[in-house]
This record gives sequence, structure tokens and C-alpha cells, in this order.
Amino acid sequence: MTVEVPHIVTDSTADLPPEVARRLDITVIPCQIQMGGRTYLDGVDITRPQLYQHMRRGEALTTSQPPVGIFADTYRRLLADGRPLVAVHLGSSLSGLYSTACLGAQEVDSSRITVVDSGQASMCTGWLAIQAAEAAQQGRTAAEIVREARRQAPQLRLLAVIDDLRYLHRGGRVSWASSLLGNLLAIKPIVLVQEGQVRLLEKVHSWSRGIERVAALAAAAGQFLRLAVLHTDAAESAVALADRMGAFFPRERILIGEAGVTVAAHAGVGAVGVACLLAGAR
Repeated sequence: MTVEVPHIVTDSTADLPPEVARRLDITVIPCQIQMGGRTYLDGVDITRPQLYQHMRRGEALTTSQPPVGIFADTYRRLLADGRPLVAVHLGSSLSGLYSTACLGAQEVDSSRITVVDSGQASMCTGWLAIQAAEAAQQGRTAAEIVREARRQAPQLRLLAVIDDLRYLHRGGRVSWASSLLGNLLAIKPIVLVQEGQVRLLEKVHSWSRGIERVAALAAAAGQFLRLAVLHTDAAESAVALADRMGAFFPRERILIGEAGVTVAAHAGVGAVGVACLLAGAR
């Protein structure tokens, strides 16, 4: 019996490097960014460096998920060749995007589309999409890919040290952020995103200590299968963190990338962190 190799879809919040998406044939649906009186398509008509420049100028930033019609149109176009589709999207507790993607699937043909809730953001969602795409290239069925993605989702961790608390407070999704505002200059929070929840792990008083603790906390979580270091206009800090992580994972296999709008809108510029898929949690 011939296996129908599924299409793999994600959204721009997954922060996939464009060359990776092209190589693995992953379709990326862009989110929308409202800034300076204009609406941009994330990764289409605004780059990461341009996004950071706008933010450093103090421009207010808001984000919105793609309309249901964009999901439906994308899914419909891909299904035209008869192959099924697996979509891996931003965590449902972090955004309404997952629910909108499900509505898009129902509008087209939910029997041929499976939408996976990554429970995560940024390259954690990206790692799940990459795993799915590589499995598809190896001839795995849609059902097998979905089963494995849902098994691996709880093994994703996103840890970051944040330099500017104002964005986290402004985002309104993190209840504890306002309690730190009185110490804006003194506190660098280290946060963990795990299974859709954003937790404050530690508070440090220096940037170098923050990088040191992110590396240690990530290493303590378990053995790495995949590892990325992400930043929002903090390339030197990202290299420093990647060098530290090289003690726990082959340095040449660590992806260093620019975090996109989901991270930037809540962590501001200057943040740096780790997105990892674990072989097993400790």
C-alpha cells in the first residue's frame, strides 16, 4: 500500500529559519503585526531586524492571528494534490490561533487535516514541525506523525532571561509580571514556558548571571534531542549562551536564531533564551 506523505504546516510564531522551512517543505502561515499605523505580515513584508528597530524606537506593537479564511485557503490549496495535512501551531493556552486553525480545518475537510496543539511558542513549536516534516520525508503516515508530535509536545521547554519587563506586563497574559515592575532596572526574570504555562523560575540581578542560570536550568531539565538559542536583537548574548550550552550538547548542532513577534511582543528586545526538545525530562 502506498503511504500518502502528509503536508506539514505551521505558522510564523514557530520562528523557523526560512531555509529550514524550504528544505523540509514546511508551509508557514504568517501572523499579522500592527505597528506604526501599519499592518505587516510576519516574515513576509517585515524582517526580524526591522521589527527590532521599530521596537527600539518605542513604537507600540500588537499582534493578531491570521483570519480563519487564511488557514482554510492554505489548507485547501495543499489538499488539492490528494495528500493529507498535519498542522503544528502555537499553543492553545497562549493564543487563540490554535482554535482558529481548527475552525479553518473544519471549514475545509477535518477528516484529512489534523491540527496539533504544540502547547508552546517560538522554536519549540518549530522543533515539533521539524520533527513532523522529517518523519514525513521518511515515509511516516499522518497518523504516526500526529501521535509522535503529541507524545513529544510535553518534552518541549522554552527558557529565557528578559531584559525589559514592560513588554511582559503590557502583554497582560502573565499575572506575576506586574509585581516585578517596581524593580525594572534591578531584576532580570528567568521564565519557563512548559505545556502552555508561563512560569517565573528565578530573578537575577545581572545579565551575565541570567545567561549562566538559563544554561544551568536548561541542562537540568533533561537530555536534549534538539536545541536552539534564540534572541531578540541580542546576538552577542545568544552566542555566549550557545557557547555555554556547548558543554551539554554538540555546539555545531545548536541552532542560533532570531525570535519573532510572539517572543518580542512579550519579552521585548534584548531577551535571550533556549528552546529545546528533550529525550526525557528529569
